[in-house]
Amino acid sequence: MTNKQKVLFIANKPAYPKIDGGSIAISKLVESFEKINYRIDIVSISKSNYNNLNIPEYYKPSKNINQYTFQKKMKINLVNVINSIINNKSIQAQRFYDSRINKYIQNLIDNSEYKTIIFESIFSTIYLEKLKFNKDTKLILRAHNIEHEIWFNSYEKNPVKKIIFYILGMQIKKMELNIPKFLDYIFTISKNDFIFFEKIFPNKTKLIPVFFKTKNIKTKKISKSIVHLGSMDWKPNIEGIDWFTKNVISKVNKNDKFKIYIAGNKMPKKYLKAKFKNTFISGKVENALDYISNKEILFVPIFSGSGIRIKILEAMAIGIAVISTQKGAQGIPYKNGHDIIIANSAEDFYKYICLLTKNREMAIKIGKNGKRLIEKYFCEKEILKNLNDLV
Repeated sequence: MTNKQKVLFIANKPAYPKIDGGSIAISKLVESFEKINYRIDIVSISKSNYNNLNIPEYYKPSKNINQYTFQKKMKINLVNVINSIINNKSIQAQRFYDSRINKYIQNLIDNSEYKTIIFESIFSTIYLEKLKFNKDTKLILRAHNIEHEIWFNSYEKNPVKKIIFYILGMQIKKMELNIPKFLDYIFTISKNDFIFFEKIFPNKTKLIPVFFKTKNIKTKKISKSIVHLGSMDWKPNIEGIDWFTKNVISKVNKNDKFKIYIAGNKMPKKYLKAKFKNTFISGKVENALDYISNKEILFVPIFSGSGIRIKILEAMAIGIAVISTQKGAQGIPYKNGHDIIIANSAEDFYKYICLLTKNREMAIKIGKNGKRLIEKYFCEKEILKNLNDLV
């Protein structure tokens, strides 16, 4: 029996546990490599309030997958931002770097024959110029989003902050336009992101969507329940929940029968302490699928960002009806009113929440059509074939 080939993931967040869209996207690609007969090492960097860089947390999800997670302080202050602007280097990327993590990764590279090394997000490529690689190793950037667009399209209204966000966006854009020159491939998750990178790097850019298997979930639904699940250290999620709590919750709460569930890693304290009527807010959940499966509707109020919303695809795969903005549904080949409901205003969100919770037949139909969309466009077999051909 021949030894399995090896791949190394350098990730800006842990793949396991699968607590948000980003971790699900990473773990899906990890498991894709396992399916095509690879052994996988993951070095991930988790945001923390303290440093614990001496002994990374070790986790083994299967016999072929090893994850090593470092805890690192990520908080950005005004001094960091000013230095970033003066030096014209992205603080968003710089905060992920630590020489001890770099040394740890280099040791893995020196003692393993990795056929492929994948940098999850542009921020992870902060290690690219510091590491030494085998000349035969394929180097790949996996772009979850066009990161600079998140900062350019920020929902922020404060003019000073808007200028700062624009500068930060320009720094990230500089990385996105230059770093791929030193890589073999760019894997994009969504068609929109593929179009952006393909124009600049036509021979390197490949569309490798996240695959999902549809499931028939028989869990009993909580009557008139709506749910949002998303990591709250991602700016578009924070903006979306800020908007929803200010503009929609008061409308929804006019009807005492609704139940609103909001959860996500790094949930701000102001929400954990908030007392919204009929609203249940919590932080990190251990299993995203378990959390959403007993709810009737997933709502995704996203107004900025790029890429594709993994949480929408995951909900579709188990037949949950989804209400989202046009921006939130970006990258999904949907038909409005058929496999998803698009709502771009507070009035529309309220109207469609009422409609789908009242008309369960319609909600079930949209959920079933969402499943068919997943089966058509996010098919495991085709995605694995494309991945295998590339690596």
